[in-house]
Amino acid sequence: MKVIGIYGNYGGSKPSELPGVYMMSDSSLLKDGKPFFVPNFAERFVAYPTVVVQICRLGKNIAKKFAHRYYDKLTVGLAVEAEGLKEPFAGGDCGAGALCRVFDGAAIMGDFVDVAELAGGAGDAAFEVNVEGGGNFTGSTALLQRDIDEIIEYISRYMTLKIGDYVFVCRPSEGLPLAIGMNVVATLGRREVVRFKVK
Repeated sequence: MKVIGIYGNYGGSKPSELPGVYMMSDSSLLKDGKPFFVPNFAERFVAYPTVVVQICRLGKNIAKKFAHRYYDKLTVGLAVEAEGLKEPFAGGDCGAGALCRVFDGAAIMGDFVDVAELAGGAGDAAFEVNVEGGGNFTGSTALLQRDIDEIIEYISRYMTLKIGDYVFVCRPSEGLPLAIGMNVVATLGRREVVRFKVK
């Protein structure tokens, strides 16, 4: 199983450059409403709301026109990023290269919803994240710079997508700070998909 993160790809005009891609480990996943325990290796943790796609078919070099066949469920996720690492390694735009995005618990996911149950389908799925005491985010897959099918086409050129893989399809430019004691709720369409506490 792979956990694939897409950097950027949300809001504004469609860029000329391709989106950034990074890989997370299975230990990065945090599911089923389990609490997010704030690690002690950084000064600040920021959650970037995203939509997550679950791959349902094996595929490589998938053409965009067929990409919709390779997923049938979506959920809301939070890609958590560590800022101000206390013992940073050299290199990378966040002080420690990939480490600030792929640590244990950095990929929070809600319960999946069938695409057929979403009023706007995969192309216009509304999602929202509310962080008690830390703000809220309201978005839609209609604001993706490159849509889900295009993302699947792109990443499948380089790696085989397998059943059970997850793709975090965007990272907005602004995130929501996480701090101990906060409660976080995310909805997809009108359905609550995850609720968890920051500890």
